[in-house]
Amino acid sequence: MKSVDPVAVQKIIEEVAATEIMPRFRKLQSGDIQMKGVGDPVTVADKAAEESLIARLQDTLPGSSVVGEECCAQNPGILGRFGTEDDIWVIDPIDGTRNFIEGRREFGVMVAQVHRRETVAAWIHDPNTGHTLSAERGSGVWLQGNKMRLAARDPAMPSLVILGSRLRSILNKPEAAAVIAALPALAIGSAAAFDYARLFTGDVLFADSKAPRATHLLYRLSKPWDHVPGLFLQAEAEGYSADFLGKPYDMRNGTSGLLIAKDKDDWAGIFDVIKPVLDDLSRADG
Repeated sequence: MKSVDPVAVQKIIEEVAATEIMPRFRKLQSGDIQMKGVGDPVTVADKAAEESLIARLQDTLPGSSVVGEECCAQNPGILGRFGTEDDIWVIDPIDGTRNFIEGRREFGVMVAQVHRRETVAAWIHDPNTGHTLSAERGSGVWLQGNKMRLAARDPAMPSLVILGSRLRSILNKPEAAAVIAALPALAIGSAAAFDYARLFTGDVLFADSKAPRATHLLYRLSKPWDHVPGLFLQAEAEGYSADFLGKPYDMRNGTSGLLIAKDKDDWAGIFDVIKPVLDDLSRADG
């Protein structure tokens, strides 16, 4: 594997956020926002940040390729790169674009390095505070010079975070009441970059967040730019995840769903409870 300086990569991410994202925050004009699809906005900041990250990260790792949210929106075939032996950068230039558009601070930059179909490093950066969660394979998870650990469950706080309108609509159905009653307290996520950060606790908190910690995350959609970085960080902290079939996450499949937990037994306990809901979700999709 070609060597990459993780500190240099983090600096690139921070510089791109400072030059391409933050100068546009709360200053967007109507022409700066487009729709890629129904309910899926993109801004000039997303595009400029991804273009800059691609150029600079590929310079850092010559011969590497990219799977980025915005370039995949233009050419979904780019996802096929995960089936190659390439070194790949996975990029979400602004995770939480809706929040960014609405002037809310919960948005972040997510980047991961993949080597031979395995993630080897990841970064989640908050442009507002300058905080960056990062990990290299075998090194643990770090934030501002502090090693992070997975949060312990606190019965007084929401510990299962869900994201996705279709999943929320099914959980709100009356017939799902028994499922909800058997789950940990629920919270609604706002962006994957901030959801994954809620899994960790330590001497400092990501983005100075006041959001309660979480022990589980539940997603219906599993696009790689939303999840490859966060899943790697969680795995480096010895957590466990699998899709709705109980299989390891597949970067090429963005609709397999995800449940993230502290360990395999904890995952199985939650999955057994939500399985009826997931069956309902599959029928609704059909």
